[in-house]
Amino acid sequence: MMKKLVLLIISILVIGMVAGCGEAEIYTDPEQTINVRVNQEFIIATSSNPPTGFMWREDYDESMFELVTSTFEVSEAVKKGEAEIGLEQHFRFKALKKGETEITINLAGPDLTWITDKKAFSVSVE
Repeated sequence: MMKKLVLLIISILVIGMVAGCGEAEIYTDPEQTINVRVNQEFIIATSSNPPTGFMWREDYDESMFELVTSTFEVSEAVKKGEAEIGLEQHFRFKALKKGETEITINLAGPDLTWITDKKAFSVSVE
């Protein structure tokens, strides 16, 4: 009886964790305002070519967001068969408190001082 009860509790916990792990929305257009709630995660994605030595670097208010991960992913165009080569850099953030601000990503050269491109995303956290 005790084993069944433990198994039932573990099953409920696993189902709850899986249900709470929804896919984060991906934003690629700086013209679109990102609207999220506190504790919600979202991704800012942009095309990237790391072998060139240029990488996107994030700049944000650390009191409002936590950078959960920064990864390279195969681009959606490649996944859809529309391109043969392509990577995106994904910045996954978690909103920590209410407010409005910007997250800026800068394309920086290998020495990190030469910025060749900049994208600013407006974020509203409720």
